[in-house]
Amino acid sequence: MNVLKSALLTTALIAAGVTPAFAADTTTFNVKIVILKACTITAAAATDVDFGSVASTATANADAQGSVTANCTPLTPYSIALNAGVNAGTANDVTTRRMKNIDAAVLTNNFVAYQLYRDAGRSLVWGNTTGTNTLAGTGTGLNQPYPVYGRVANPSTNNAAAGSYLDTVTATITY
Repeated sequence: MNVLKSALLTTALIAAGVTPAFAADTTTFNVKIVILKACTITAAAATDVDFGSVASTATANADAQGSVTANCTPLTPYSIALNAGVNAGTANDVTTRRMKNIDAAVLTNNFVAYQLYRDAGRSLVWGNTTGTNTLAGTGTGLNQPYPVYGRVANPSTNNAAAGSYLDTVTATITY
């Protein structure tokens, strides 16, 4: 068959809805990604534990609340620890947390003892020993705020000079 007849036949078959057979081959391939677990604990989302102003003779507990916020990859287990602060009576001992008088006029090292807790009843000290006094959670991929409950027990027992007191606590997330 000559080329013209072959072309006419192909055109007639296509016009009739019949297409000529073509050879084909297929393959498959994978599309991949590895998502790594990650957690952050952000200072921008933390709020201070501010006891406000308290009389030096006050005998009632002074309570306050702040917060820390964690954000972890979904299903990632984590633990949040709070250290003893920079003014602890004994280094790294969360049971001896203290705020230091920061007024320039005060020449002595006056301190006010306080404690931080994981629960509103203020019975679970929040510390830095994983599995003992830290807060455990599981990531959702969203910000998860956690309250930090503070207490100055019977402020009058500190025998503190008038002034402003401050401590800096570091929150650490482990995952």
